[in-house]
Amino acid sequence: MLAKPAFATCPVCLVAVGSGLWLAEWLGVDDLIAALWIGALSTALAFWFAKQFKLIKLPYPEISWSLISYLSVLAFFQAQGKLWRPYCQIWGICKLFLGVTLGMLVFWLGVFLDRQLRRLNQGSVFFPFQKVVLPVVAVVITSLIFQLIL
Repeated sequence: MLAKPAFATCPVCLVAVGSGLWLAEWLGVDDLIAALWIGALSTALAFWFAKQFKLIKLPYPEISWSLISYLSVLAFFQAQGKLWRPYCQIWGICKLFLGVTLGMLVFWLGVFLDRQLRRLNQGSVFFPFQKVVLPVVAVVITSLIFQLIL
């Protein structure tokens, strides 16, 4: 075999999420939306770790790495004193906590949709880069919804 298998979830999603984070900061986007992208980025990294670090045996690697990255991001925000600031809340919940949590869940939803579509199509994708497009589009739609709310 001359070609190596591609792990499209990681590199392409990470570029898209990283670009979204830079753009959000540059445009002065709300903390909740920036945290949404941070949660999606950390989950995309977790998926990559689950595929790359086979020597570290974790139960349900994608879920385990997602939880590790999720808790790491929250621990970082807590150490920086950014979690639970009274002026950075929506509906009584910290925007950073809500954003990171939703980012992880929405990314998982995109992955779930990809897997369901593949199952319907006998293991094949319906369109090129489906594995990348669905999670990113899910995060974009969620960002737009919260942009309208805020």
